[in-house]
Amino acid sequence: MSLTLKRIIMVTLGVLGACMVWPCLLAVQYYQTAFPGYLFFSLAQGMLFGLFFGAIFGSFEGIVVSSRPKAFKGLALGAAAGLVAGATGVLAGQSFLFRAAEEILSTWESGRDLGIVAANGVGWALIGLFVAMIEGFRSRSARKLLVGLAGGIVGGVMGGAALQALLFLFPSSQYALLAGLVLFGFFLSFCYSFFENRFSWGSVKLLNGPLKNKEYHLVKARMSVGTKSTCDIVLEGYRDVEPVHAWVGMRKGRMYVTSAQTERPLKVNEERTNEAQLRREDVIAVGSAKFMYGIFS
Repeated sequence: MSLTLKRIIMVTLGVLGACMVWPCLLAVQYYQTAFPGYLFFSLAQGMLFGLFFGAIFGSFEGIVVSSRPKAFKGLALGAAAGLVAGATGVLAGQSFLFRAAEEILSTWESGRDLGIVAANGVGWALIGLFVAMIEGFRSRSARKLLVGLAGGIVGGVMGGAALQALLFLFPSSQYALLAGLVLFGFFLSFCYSFFENRFSWGSVKLLNGPLKNKEYHLVKARMSVGTKSTCDIVLEGYRDVEPVHAWVGMRKGRMYVTSAQTERPLKVNEERTNEAQLRREDVIAVGSAKFMYGIFS
């Protein structure tokens, strides 16, 4: 899987999440009168939104590294975190709407409706921001948190504005909601993948075996390589690979590959070693798997 294909898959998953949450939001809207107040109604929508998008973002890394256990675990953790993100985003958005927005817009009557649209968009944007940062918290990676922060802010604002604008222009249209959700999913996932590429230290590409041509962004200070499902790079189907065989990471501005076990050395450009500084187009052998280090598109 090339990094370009990875971006396409991520955007597709974002759009898929939008399509999945759409009928659920329609059901909540249908039973709006059953809620004790508008706040509870908004919380239900936000938590559903966060649930689906959190599950999508949480499972993405497992899908990319072809690890079902990692994908399912990420899906569960992402869904739980998404519920919290959805509730937090709605509460923050409603706070802005009913406090700051009302005070500011009371002297600007002609722009009141537009301002309320923007205020509601704040909630959606914050949900997008929190959801985009889920993977950074899960992996305990400051670099991935930065990716989520940048991608969540830009994608969340763009997606939230598009969603709220469509709801304002076509308030009674179910398909306007669908179109807005799709745009939200597209912007959020696209911006996340864009900043992941911008903030990476390069990538490694598998040259052989069942995962040939699969590429991995190096966006953590230290990434694990092995057969264990929790590894950042999972090498299922390769011979002579330990559960955690090696680490690839940044140290003092240089990229290094290090053997996790001194009795199981690596090969870099066919030379056995326990640690080596990497340069572009170096070939790393981990068991029977061979990688090339560089910058790929």
